[in-house]
Amino acid sequence: MAPSLIAVCRGGYTGESVISMQSARTMMEALDPTRYEGLYVQVERSGWTCSRADGRSVPFDRAAFTADRGNGPERFAAALIAIHGTPGEDGRLQGYLDMLGIPYQTGGVLAMALTMSKYSTTGILRQMGFQVAPSLLLRTRTADSEQRILKEVGLPCFVKPDGSGSSLGISKVKAAEDLPAALDKAFAEDRSVMCEGFVRGRELTCGVIGLPEGVQALPVCEIRTTNEFFDYHAKYHAADTQELIPAPIPDEVTRIVQDRSVAIYEALGCRGMVRVDHFWVEPGASPTDVVTIEVNTTPGFSGASIFPKMLNVAGIGVPGAINGLVAGMLQR
Repeated sequence: MAPSLIAVCRGGYTGESVISMQSARTMMEALDPTRYEGLYVQVERSGWTCSRADGRSVPFDRAAFTADRGNGPERFAAALIAIHGTPGEDGRLQGYLDMLGIPYQTGGVLAMALTMSKYSTTGILRQMGFQVAPSLLLRTRTADSEQRILKEVGLPCFVKPDGSGSSLGISKVKAAEDLPAALDKAFAEDRSVMCEGFVRGRELTCGVIGLPEGVQALPVCEIRTTNEFFDYHAKYHAADTQELIPAPIPDEVTRIVQDRSVAIYEALGCRGMVRVDHFWVEPGASPTDVVTIEVNTTPGFSGASIFPKMLNVAGIGVPGAINGLVAGMLQR
């Protein structure tokens, strides 16, 4: 029997498409060729194309989501979504696949659309009782925008595009005179901007993965950087950024971060691989003083990304995770 045909969706419409290409390659290389045959589906505004891992083009029908690998058109059995940002992280691609009956590894339309908005995510988490930082959403620039930020969030604060990833367009603002430039930068990336109160502490992130055998938290990672924050440069280019796995923190804090990450994963209706970012407020604070900052529902999966490193430390490994996710999709 021929291996099941798996679409590895990559590209997208944002500046994160470069990272998407790397994440997709990691997924493609991890697929077990005895069970699955992966084909890239390149999603771009100008059109969708399909190719093999070696770059050879494959006839593709987007309307039917079929490809011809030599025996006529075949519908893909499942899709691995490696697109960061729209349309792979905001529910649009998920809705298209739902209408065709194609399973995928991420959360559904509602979960993805909700978590694409940083402000909506933290707002719902706050309503559910999770500890998050104070925040404010700006949909337009007005004469009193800066005063609202100073009054409702205070300084220092982060000014973020509400729907972007990879820390694109984010600024840490320490002085009121720097707010206009930060807002310009954020609004250049998105139509809505979130302003979030600064949390002083140790930056921790925890991966969560849902495999056929159940949902589990991965080892916690502590991020240390000499940059003002873990921005795009610190994530992908800085030589002095440290990603310590497992994080050198008390066992009680590790347990709290892992338990909270799983609870958030389940509360938001997530599936597949998700990374939840937190700050542990210390020294001198209670070990339970952990503030959740962000939920990443299609975390980076390149060689430089944290999630594959957490999988390796956990003993699952990248091939174990990807093939387990595909097996779970095909069971649904």
